[in-house]
Amino acid sequence: MSLGWKDGDVATHVAFLRGVNLGPHNKISMPALRAMAEDLGYTDVATYINSGNLIISSTKKAATIQREVSTAINDTFGRPIDVAVRTPAQLKKILAENPYPDGNPSQVTVAFLMKAPAAGAKDKVAAVAKDYEPVTFAGQQVYVNYSQGMGNSKLAERFSAIIGVSSTIRNLRTVEKVLALCQRDG
Repeated sequence: MSLGWKDGDVATHVAFLRGVNLGPHNKISMPALRAMAEDLGYTDVATYINSGNLIISSTKKAATIQREVSTAINDTFGRPIDVAVRTPAQLKKILAENPYPDGNPSQVTVAFLMKAPAAGAKDKVAAVAKDYEPVTFAGQQVYVNYSQGMGNSKLAERFSAIIGVSSTIRNLRTVEKVLALCQRDG
């Protein structure tokens, strides 16, 4: 897989869906999601677990994929779902630049932002995050080490509202597994 692909080259992408299959809300079956992606013309379609991690190959750019998948989900399932698209190279970089390498990969999370964080986002997050919830901003990603768990965290509970842009959060263990699936053929 080439890290610097040109428009028109087939490349692997991961579409991270926001807020699907959490409790009774936004139910989307992964087989139906894969079928929808194939209907859009994407190839090498796979999903990982039930939380909306869609792996595809396409000649399209990430922004186009993000828009198409989000629109198709709304059209197919009747749910407006935000989608963040990243390449395997970006995921490798995210994992390599993890600012909490000693943290538990099930408790260190990365929030994939749909766009750049809103002005003042760092200050708003700092005002809510507990001392034991270190936060690091890195472009369109935000790392948080929930070493005490996410269950009682005010930050985890309202992350997108606090930061001012839509995001979807995965722990590093999930990112590692998704990246491994991207590399299943190579």
